[in-house]
Amino acid sequence: MHIFPDEKIKRQSGRQYWAQVMMSASRGDIRDRNGQALALSVPSISFFIDPMFWSPAGADALEPFFGPGVSDKFRKKLPGRFHWVVRKVPMDIAKQVIGEKIPGLFTIRESHRMYPHGELASHVIGFCDVDDSGLSGIEREWNKALFSPPRNRFFVRDARGNLLDMLGSNAVMRDTGAGLVKLTLDSKIQQIVEWKLREGAEEYKAEWGAGVCVNPQTGEIYAMASYPPIDLNDRGSFKDTAKLRNNVTGMVYEPGSTFKPIMLGIAREMGVVSDNFHFTCVKKIKVADGEIRDIAAHGDVTLEGLLIKSCNTGMAFIGNNKKMTPYNTWGMLKQFGFGVKSGVELSGEEEGLLRNPEEWLGVTKANMAIGQGLAVTPLQLAMGISAIANGGELLKPYIVEEVKNSNGEIIHQGQRRVRNSVLNGRTAEWLRLALYKTVEEGTGKAARVKGIPVAGKTGTAQMAASGAYAKGRYASSFVGFWPSEKPEYLLLIVLGEPKGIKYYGGEIAAPVFKAVVEDMVQLALLAKNAAAAE
Repeated sequence: MHIFPDEKIKRQSGRQYWAQVMMSASRGDIRDRNGQALALSVPSISFFIDPMFWSPAGADALEPFFGPGVSDKFRKKLPGRFHWVVRKVPMDIAKQVIGEKIPGLFTIRESHRMYPHGELASHVIGFCDVDDSGLSGIEREWNKALFSPPRNRFFVRDARGNLLDMLGSNAVMRDTGAGLVKLTLDSKIQQIVEWKLREGAEEYKAEWGAGVCVNPQTGEIYAMASYPPIDLNDRGSFKDTAKLRNNVTGMVYEPGSTFKPIMLGIAREMGVVSDNFHFTCVKKIKVADGEIRDIAAHGDVTLEGLLIKSCNTGMAFIGNNKKMTPYNTWGMLKQFGFGVKSGVELSGEEEGLLRNPEEWLGVTKANMAIGQGLAVTPLQLAMGISAIANGGELLKPYIVEEVKNSNGEIIHQGQRRVRNSVLNGRTAEWLRLALYKTVEEGTGKAARVKGIPVAGKTGTAQMAASGAYAKGRYASSFVGFWPSEKPEYLLLIVLGEPKGIKYYGGEIAAPVFKAVVEDMVQLALLAKNAAAAE
């Protein structure tokens, strides 16, 4: 019987001395363009109970560390030989638990996903499940490169029930099988945009906010911020699911006057208007079955004055022109990237709302000329204005600079990609100058930065609810680029549903834009001085 034991007895005895546990392996890093770690895997301790050595009275000792929700599960007799208690406990807390020497409670070394900067770029980075498989953001989009599949770990039990790792406690940490994702984000610029966006949102009691900074010449994304923030190290901050949305790619809103430069560019390309255009602005005009209003009667307005003064009635007059045919205008807007996803390397991107031309009835054409009656994401708008900044090319935005596999081989590399040529150089140059004057002389004065030529446009759009525009609900925004002649940066700030007497984009979004630009200028100056000192 000893030499040729029964197979059933062999299996039963094997379970007494051998244990096989499925454990997560170390996951690949996510870093910014300068190599700053944004997500990495660190050692942690997981706790389990072996019922053969466990007494339900030991649950009292678990409660101070893991709470009643965990301890109550183990106040009864348990079947089998293995039950997880808590997975991936930080080392400092784990050491305290181990110090209690609770009978029947054992440990296994695993890796734990950690985000060194908490809230920084949280909506871009995303998060993982308990087994380190990506659920959102870059963690999900590039899970195939970052994820290292769970491995079976084999242990031998001693007479006290302790597990002895036959492969060594560090084996799983060494053999990661995971790659590396390097983003185009600059963590310092990201931090500035997040801080200033949050300050503005809290000051004006906005329900939500979005900020995105891109290189209009290449399509690289330097910063992508969403308000309210979430702390990736605190799962409790995930309870409000609305906070998990990346507003830059997932929030759809009517852009208002920030859309006027694009519509005016389309009108120039179609030959609907010329440089000697003049319009007599009154406070309101009737268009088909609707009415278009202005904040004031601007009197005689030139073509560039439509942007400088943000004249609604003048833009509505152009939008309702017979030459602005629905099919041609719709086609041009599609070329500008509206109504379609941008293709950025992030999950959950919305395509916005651009109705088919057959539905452009009544006042629709006039409404769209002032940025109402269609919906965009902040990223779509930022890339559309970038086409003006770079001379007329709609670029594909990208946020991933490089991806390497576990062997260090580059499997993906971000690069400049032209989606469409949407404006000729003369039209783009004319718009850049008009937008510069908008900041210097017009509605964008609050965005002026000393010593930096900024071009930009304010926007204040009503928000719809239940099929109609809701009173007191606005999306306030400012989009601008600098230096205005040869733009290196473009920044869009959106504050959604602010509360209080101030809600115009020029009043609340433009100052946030200015604060970000000023800090970025100081950041560049510090970097220049540091380089000179070396």
